[in-house]
Amino acid sequence: MDIIQAIVLGIVQGITEWLPVSSSAHLVILQHLFGYGNSVAFDIMVHGGTLLAVVLYFWRDFVMLLRNLVFTFVDIFKIGRKAFYRDEDRMMTWYIVLATVPIVIVGLALQDYIEEIFNSLLLVGVALLITGFWLISTARKSGKGDVTLKTAMWIGLAQSAAIIPGISRSGSTISTGMLLGVDKARAARFSFLLSIPAIGGAFALELLSIPAHDMFSLPNIVGFIASFTVGLATIHFLLGVIRRGKFYLFALYCWALGTAVIVYSLL
Repeated sequence: MDIIQAIVLGIVQGITEWLPVSSSAHLVILQHLFGYGNSVAFDIMVHGGTLLAVVLYFWRDFVMLLRNLVFTFVDIFKIGRKAFYRDEDRMMTWYIVLATVPIVIVGLALQDYIEEIFNSLLLVGVALLITGFWLISTARKSGKGDVTLKTAMWIGLAQSAAIIPGISRSGSTISTGMLLGVDKARAARFSFLLSIPAIGGAFALELLSIPAHDMFSLPNIVGFIASFTVGLATIHFLLGVIRRGKFYLFALYCWALGTAVIVYSLL
């Protein structure tokens, strides 16, 4: 892989990881149309870039989550079960933990079928259309609620659907929160925080399978920097779009791309 290709792929990862357009769908499309196929080490590095972007953008919340995970088990000896819901931040932390469980279960259940799933362009096209309908359903939603245990679990189930390429993780989780009456900004914050254990867990598992000396080639480092930089900017951009109530407009892109992919796969 040359430096230009690494930059382009890093940019694509940085944009599509956070916009509600499915990064995995774009990966499958690139593989089919352009013979795109990069190393596992490069994949890990660019995913590491987008993971670092969300951790740094929400670094105060990230520190809060870590602190609450630790101090829950300190407090449990003092106040028992109440340690898990001592305050709003503590509850948010454990909502994220519980909402992560569905994607872990689905990921383990489908691990033998992942390659087959990622080889189907038709599936990607249909999934993109579904994502579009998920997004457009939020057009008239303006809830004022906060995340509860019930809404957190529904959002977690929505995230597990994003294992299918074409179902956007951010699109499905933010849309589900908004459809359940959660304030759009709170739904977005919960979605981004929920992505950290999901992406971080997958990143850690992949990292263990690659020798360290294979990770730090120049193209890999360039791809990491590109995905991190663009990912940081994309998070900021998406939050602005959500605040303006225009999140649903990404449905148009998903429908256009999904339709094009379906037509191409049937030719």
